[in-house]
Amino acid sequence: MKKIIIYLIVILLSNPFYTLIAQKYSSNAFTDSSHILIGDHLLLHLSFTGDLKTKVLFPQLKDTCLSGFEIIEQAAISTDTIKNRITYHQNILLTAFDSGIYIIPTFQFYTTDSTLLSETAPLQITVHTVVIDSSSVIKGIKPPLKVPLTWKEILPYLLISISVMAVIALLIFLLLRIKKKKPILPFIKEKPKTPAHLVALKALEALRLKKLWQQGEYKHYYSELTDILRQYLENRWNIQAMEMVSNEIIDALNKQNTEQELIQKIQYTLSHADSVKFAKGQPVSDENQLSFDNVVYFVQETKLIEESKENTKEK
Repeated sequence: MKKIIIYLIVILLSNPFYTLIAQKYSSNAFTDSSHILIGDHLLLHLSFTGDLKTKVLFPQLKDTCLSGFEIIEQAAISTDTIKNRITYHQNILLTAFDSGIYIIPTFQFYTTDSTLLSETAPLQITVHTVVIDSSSVIKGIKPPLKVPLTWKEILPYLLISISVMAVIALLIFLLLRIKKKKPILPFIKEKPKTPAHLVALKALEALRLKKLWQQGEYKHYYSELTDILRQYLENRWNIQAMEMVSNEIIDALNKQNTEQELIQKIQYTLSHADSVKFAKGQPVSDENQLSFDNVVYFVQETKLIEESKENTKEK
């Protein structure tokens, strides 16, 4: 039997292919420790050395192939080149959560055509549990520590609260200013509003200079004339005359206790305007002029005269 074993050894050692493989390729696997505590990290290092032309496949590690261990992280494969030799390195971070003795199996390195180049030796790792001192007294769980708040922690919430309150106060202030029809910014003086009668008289004068009815532009003339009247009523009494028909305007003036003479003059103008706009009427020159004069007279007679501040103080 001994002779047969010696004979086989001689044959293997004399085999040129086996000798070539052993010389060309080598692999290694080692850990930074052979003993760890439960939950500790264990660093596994794999390496393979061959010639520059070697196309090697590194082992694909999974938790299932490392019984008792869990893979936390696999680093990328790095290389070192010395002359015509290249070495591949890879670090794998492991951990274990059960005590006991575990074996990290051998790792095989193959070529792309599935030829075995080299394999590593298995590694034995002992995972220890935490030693409990049974002689010591069991103590209760300590309550959470109360850590005092610092200004750094309070300041963001304080600033947010102040900002929200400031925005709410500003909105309330603006709504009150708008409701009271005052300038939004109190320090900005509101420009004095041009009296309604001055606005109307200025517009009437501009209309007179256009000489529209003299050129046969009756519809255009009466449209501008009644628009000036409607705008005056809105500025003077806040009557929404721009959206009213003629009868509604007369009713609104009656509600303002306007003199009947003035209402009749306005009714005359509105009646001729409706005739031109809706019935294609063509009033004579005297009627056109009288319609204009009626509006001028109405504005002058109903204008709002504001007393000066000095007169008010004297009273």
